[in-house]
Amino acid sequence: MRPGPMIDCNNLPPLTILATLAAFIMAICFRQMSRHTERSHRWFLVVWLVMAAATLFSDFRYVRRYRNVCDSLQQQIRPVKPQ
Repeated sequence: MRPGPMIDCNNLPPLTILATLAAFIMAICFRQMSRHTERSHRWFLVVWLVMAAATLFSDFRYVRRYRNVCDSLQQQIRPVKPQ
């Protein structure tokens, strides 16, 4: 989902539900790797692990990009403090 023309910086989460679920799936995959020794099961787990890692990485980049926009806007609004 892309935000509209306006970004509400107060409602932009630092961590999304998608990132939390992806990290949870990665943890489950790592835990199941030691239990399943068959090659086909391991490949299945590796595929899920790669998909969850890609999801986590893309979600991080999405959140970080819009967090940078909000941070730069707050820097411009904040008055410079005299030293």
